[in-house]
Amino acid sequence: MYRIAVAALMLAATGCATTGGGGSREGNANVAGVIKLPETGLAQTGNPCDQLRVVVAHASTPTDALGHGMVKSSRGNRCSFTVSGVPSNTPLQLSAVAESGLKCDGGAAPTISPAPSEVTLKDYATSTRDFTVSCGS
Repeated sequence: MYRIAVAALMLAATGCATTGGGGSREGNANVAGVIKLPETGLAQTGNPCDQLRVVVAHASTPTDALGHGMVKSSRGNRCSFTVSGVPSNTPLQLSAVAESGLKCDGGAAPTISPAPSEVTLKDYATSTRDFTVSCGS
């Protein structure tokens, strides 16, 4: 009888901890878009899309990535991305980040625009954002 009571208590506690809206690590909203690569000036050591990622995080902790991200090669010197399973109804910060191996021809790190921005998504919504990677002027 004691084991059943403990199991019921654990189930109730787990159920309460995983339900609810804002502030959860998993959600039902998505972010998708394109990362445009420069026509020239990017040192090509493999696929540059493999060295880019899009970070969706709570605005209060912008380095703690949420959701399940994917960046893949696309047509026309671009990478397409999707970040699924992000929380809805909470302020989120969106940014694109280049890994340290992605370099411009001169050895400098590329810049990515626009700067990180904040968005709040509704339940089951998909926000579209586009980024541009550039090397120099």
